[in-house]
Amino acid sequence: MNKNRLNEVIAALNKRKVSQPCPRCSSSNFSVVGESEIIVTQPPTGGGLLGGLSAVSTKTTMPIIIVACDNCGYISQHAQAALGLLPRPALGLGLGMFRGLEER
Repeated sequence: MNKNRLNEVIAALNKRKVSQPCPRCSSSNFSVVGESEIIVTQPPTGGGLLGGLSAVSTKTTMPIIIVACDNCGYISQHAQAALGLLPRPALGLGLGMFRGLEER
């Protein structure tokens, strides 16, 4: 991650007041480790042939920011779209299935 991107990530986390101490060791020192993705599987939406909707699971990826505690190494993950680091998806899985993460 280049310096500009790192500053953008830190600013997004600070804007949302992500400043609580580590839940494992209570340290307040953290480092942004990098960016990654989580594969998200949405269950089938219908009953197959007779139900009219697909009986096949749908997979997508959720881009995340990985943050680690400098003291104990505890890892936390933050959805990039919820932090405003990606354009919001228009339709589809996106973050719609993660309603608690959406910006209101």
